Amino acid sequence: MCFEAARPASPIPSFVAHPTSDLIWLVGAHGGAGCSTILMSAKDRYADAGRALPVSADPRVPARIVLCAMCTGRGLESLRGLLADWNAGLFGTTVLMGVAVTMPSPKTPRELRRGALLVGSAAPALWRLPFIRGLDLDGFPESYPRAYAKMLKELDAGNM
Repeated sequence: MCFEAARPASPIPSFVAHPTSDLIWLVGAHGGAGCSTILMSAKDRYADAGRALPVSADPRVPARIVLCAMCTGRGLESLRGLLADWNAGLFGTTVLMGVAVTMPSPKTPRELRRGALLVGSAAPALWRLPFIRGLDLDGFPESYPRAYAKMLKELDAGNM
């Protein structure tokens, strides 16, 4: 079978990913979605796909992804669109493990938090990741909030 025939018709770009059963790809729903921050929390477990869909060269070992978005109006709308594409079957053999929504501030408005719950309810799992103080000035933290470890633990439980 020709690989091009198996390629999904998703409106986001795709790329051929090396088949691996241990990495989870982080796919940004928009720029600034928080993929790099999540990646740095467990560099040996995540890979950053940017804003493209990884498609495994071997359909027997499909790429596993987490869609990432910032909890803003634009971020949630972008995430909603990608979830609609996934629901329509446009991700091909790529497996959606869930969505990670990062809070943009220590006091994210209630309406946006509710929006994250609503949009995230369409995914297999939703992880709401807290705002990390100092990330913008100090760089990646040495220790992450517990929500990051909880997300990885749940991803591992779902993969094994």
